[in-house]
Amino acid sequence: MSERPKKFVHVFASFGAGGAPVRAVQLMHHQGARCEHVIMALDGNVDAGQMLRDDVCVRYAEAPQERRFLAMRNGQMAWLREQDPDLVLTYNWGSIETVAAAKKLGMPLVHHEDGFLPEEANKRLLRRSLMRRWLLRKSPVIVPSTVLQRIATKEWRLRERDVHLLANGVDLEHFSVRAQEPEKVVVGTVGGLRPEKDHGNLFRAIATMPDEVSVCLVGAGAMEAKLRALAKELGIEDRVDFAGQTRDTAGSYRGFTLFVLSSVTEQMPIAMLEGMATGLPVVTTNVGDVMHMLPEEQLPFVVPSKDSTALASAMTKVLDDRELRQRLGAANRRVVEERYESATCLDRFCAVYAATAR
Repeated sequence: MSERPKKFVHVFASFGAGGAPVRAVQLMHHQGARCEHVIMALDGNVDAGQMLRDDVCVRYAEAPQERRFLAMRNGQMAWLREQDPDLVLTYNWGSIETVAAAKKLGMPLVHHEDGFLPEEANKRLLRRSLMRRWLLRKSPVIVPSTVLQRIATKEWRLRERDVHLLANGVDLEHFSVRAQEPEKVVVGTVGGLRPEKDHGNLFRAIATMPDEVSVCLVGAGAMEAKLRALAKELGIEDRVDFAGQTRDTAGSYRGFTLFVLSSVTEQMPIAMLEGMATGLPVVTTNVGDVMHMLPEEQLPFVVPSKDSTALASAMTKVLDDRELRQRLGAANRRVVEERYESATCLDRFCAVYAATAR
């Protein structure tokens, strides 16, 4: 008699196409028929679901209307009792009421912290840190970066054995090395159009560069109208391609000459790994663990955040030297092959889930 599938309940602040949802989709594919999933997106955004294969068993739950802490916790407790899951998976600060509900019920819980919004990028809010310290104690917490590992153990005072530093991964076959560069010079980036991505910094850098350099933004989000207005103000609206959201980003990377990350806060960006796997050179701001993710050859092209002059200078050096681009791209691919192959990385997540699940 075959074992019944494990029932996993996931609660996200948003299930839009960001790092944690993308990794969750990878894990659902990796787990296959062994698990069934219930997803609650508190903002109602389930765009990442477009990436799910048809053979993945997923249901979506309606988000609660009540958002006051105690009322929401109690509502989530009632909902979790109805679901009777084998494991509750929560993601980032936005799911903290569900953390509280699962802990109150004594349900098996794994919490994920993948980064912060701009207001906590440099200094965490005291109330949130105290809440995490209280609610996450003695529960497995998964983080993707040494930065978050240090915050979890030092600021939130979680036990070291409860904090699991697990790298994100990338499918090396799907994100294969491109055959050749595009004819046009395209600086590209992939990610939600959100404030922390600081696409405005990228636009200001592009505005100082030659007209033949264009920029492609793959992703959607609330910042699009403001970014379109900024592009017009800078006189680069004809050089910016708002490509929108896509179910599969692999083809997008193959259309880039260079992958760029202009964020003010990241931890271990999956999009950068995907660009590296495609054999792209990278220019990035110095955020999260990007210095640890890149090969030594790439480190001169890691620049301070919010510095459009430094960003433009680094991009110009890479775009002016085809041999350099090829060398950086090959080094990036090697690093991903050595450290970030998806199946190996995802197995480590599954091991934590298996050890915790009912």
